[in-house]
Amino acid sequence: EGKGSAEAVQERVGRIQQLKDALREEAEGPQRELQVLSGQRRVLVLQMEALRVEAQQTERDLQDQHQRHQTELRRLRDESLQVFRAFRQVSEEQRKLSEGRYRSVLLEAVQDAVYLSAQNQQLQADNKRL
Repeated sequence: EGKGSAEAVQERVGRIQQLKDALREEAEGPQRELQVLSGQRRVLVLQMEALRVEAQQTERDLQDQHQRHQTELRRLRDESLQVFRAFRQVSEEQRKLSEGRYRSVLLEAVQDAVYLSAQNQQLQADNKRL
């Protein structure tokens, strides 16, 4: 679609140049001057039409590009949220594992302290009997 309209614009530009060249050759006398002015008017109308077509194509291209950027932005946002959720899940799992390990180590330390306290009391009782 863009190439077709670009070719049409180029064709119009070519026609405009041909008209300009023809006008230069005809620019003699008052009658010729009127023809030249009329021709120049046609050239300006064609130029305006070519610019209008080009502006419309540019607007469509800009809208297409905006849509692509919005789609890419949504995709990146969704991907970022997915990565964040995975990171949060892994972090939570690691926290639970660490908490379990710390509880286990703490329980073992308390049990060792109770055992050592009992052993200490037993040794003190044995020392008193000796």
